[in-house]
Amino acid sequence: MTRNVRIILLAGAAAALLLAVVLSTLKRSETARSESVTWAFIEELSRGGYGKALAFLDERILAHPNDALLYYYRARLNYEAAEGAAALRDADRAISLGYAQEVSHLLKGLVHGRLYGDWRMQADLASKALVYDPMYSDGYLARAEARYALGDYAACAQDAAAVSRLEPASAEGWEYSLLCLAGLGDQAGAEAAGLKVLALKPGSHAALWRLGRSYAARGQHKRAIKDFSAAIRLSGGRAPYYLDRAASCAAEGDFSCEAWDLAAAMDWKEISSYASYYLLLGTAMHRVGELDRGLAAADRAAALAPGAADAYALRARLRAEAGDAAGAAKDLKRLAGLAPDRAAEAAALVKKTAGSRRAK
Repeated sequence: MTRNVRIILLAGAAAALLLAVVLSTLKRSETARSESVTWAFIEELSRGGYGKALAFLDERILAHPNDALLYYYRARLNYEAAEGAAALRDADRAISLGYAQEVSHLLKGLVHGRLYGDWRMQADLASKALVYDPMYSDGYLARAEARYALGDYAACAQDAAAVSRLEPASAEGWEYSLLCLAGLGDQAGAEAAGLKVLALKPGSHAALWRLGRSYAARGQHKRAIKDFSAAIRLSGGRAPYYLDRAASCAAEGDFSCEAWDLAAAMDWKEISSYASYYLLLGTAMHRVGELDRGLAAADRAAALAPGAADAYALRARLRAEAGDAAGAAKDLKRLAGLAPDRAAEAAALVKKTAGSRRAK
């Protein structure tokens, strides 16, 4: 049997708004010894439902209880169905029957890391896979993922470099180099890795986004905005892309860009569920004179976080400027009650509000 497994770890904006790392599929071409059963055939069956493919493998295993590859296929099927315990049992059985040790151990590692969040176990099992085959690039790739999740960016960068040495024409190693070097604060190294990703995958909006973050970290906001804009165009828009471009726009003094990018980011629930983002949006809209939109954002911030003093301070300013002196006074009273240490700020706002009312 060949051990030429292709685990493709793609980058996208995912977990914790980081570059999302996604397992696509474990492409193999082996054929079970007992029957002409390929993984492509199992995948085709699974399109009709997990149960259909599982029933097929159960039947084959009953007829051929010592066929290690059938157990491996069932382990993979269960892994992809998020049936972790069943996947681990079948992977262990495949190992005991002598199936490719590095592949089966790595599959177990992915179950522990991807399904259970035990990244330490994924790293350990990837290391074990590499004992069986030190040239197994997928082992380094999976271990890089685990080490990145564990915050061990130096070790992650080493594994990513190993992948790139073994497969220089593949983008996956460079993608992890981009992630891990940025985590180390090596922005120049991250930039070099990101440019390499783009040379191999010109349409990678995730790489463009990460490159933008690298430029922004060095204060090169014009370059950052250019890459963030390209990432938005290629992806159709994603919340972190808009948020990061908003920050760079603000750094460049383009407050209109900041305000409308923050507004665009609110289309994503993971952003619109937090009062802090509405505070940012309300402040940005206030800055560009969009009082109604600013008030709407401040209202939402106060609704999501009734104990947030900043929401009432912002809304008081906006209400005062909109001519709602009574509403502003209520918010200032609430501000003083929530944050007695901000009494002086509240008093100054009361005075300013009163002055605005007399002027009208």
